Order: sequence, then structure tokens, then C-alpha cells
Amino acid sequence: MAESSQPPTERAESLPVDLEACVMRLETAVFKGMAEEVEPYDLTHVEFSLLRACMKRQECTATELARLLPVDASRISRIVNTLVNLGLLRRRRLRSDRRTVMLNLTDEGRDLTIRLHERMQEYYVKLVEGISAEDLRILESATSTILSNYAAIREYTP
Repeated sequence: MAESSQPPTERAESLPVDLEACVMRLETAVFKGMAEEVEPYDLTHVEFSLLRACMKRQECTATELARLLPVDASRISRIVNTLVNLGLLRRRRLRSDRRTVMLNLTDEGRDLTIRLHERMQEYYVKLVEGISAEDLRILESATSTILSNYAAIREYTP
């Protein structure tokens, strides 16, 4: 990260955009839209995100999901219980380490996740309508840089 000679408050005030407001509006558009798409299936957007993460990884642990999703570990546990009770997710203990519980989608969970993923892709296409592929690459690059900066801040903050 490059150092600036300006005090932090002056640098923040001179940003060309209100980053917080921009991210919050984007988050609202993505997550509220996602919530509306999955609500008819009696799921929350976080439950769907967990199902989609399980589908991408084939099999994973709750700890891995907690690292992937912006949700604390205790909430992940409750969501997993809900999805297991709905018959969408299955638990499997490793024979080599009985403490480790692997999670994977049931057939019903996989079918539902695929259907909802297709619906979400259609929604995302509508969200980015009128935005060039280049502008989307710029957004992705800027987001990646912000996340890298965040990781660096967390790594070096006492």
C-alpha cells in the first residue's frame, strides 16, 4: 500500500466516491434480489449461498464454509442444521477422524441449488444490463484490490 502525505481524514474526504454508500447500495441490490428469488423456496439468501458453496466444493466442512461466507461459525451451524432438516444437505463423519464432519448436498439439494443458481444468473444478467464487459472487469479488479488492501490491513494491524 502506498503511503500518502495527507492526514487520513483529508484522504478519506477526498475520495471521489462514497465507498460505504456505494457498497451498501450494491449489497442491497444483490442480496435483496437474491432473497426475493429464493424466498418462494422457503430459503434465505444466506442458506442459498451455503448450498451454492457446498455445490462448488462438492464436500466441505462447516469451518470451511465459515471462511467462505460472511457469517459467524455459530450461525453456520444453525444454517447447516436447518438445511439438513430440510433434506437439502447431508452430514458425513470421516472414518479417519470422527471429529470431522463433511457436508454435501443431497440429490434434492443439488437439484434445487442448480435451479436457483440458474434463476440467480438470470437476475445478475438483468442487474448488469447496460454495463460493458470492460467496466465489469474494472469493477472486479477494483474489488480485488480493495479486498487485498483489507487483508493487508488486517494482517498488519496490532
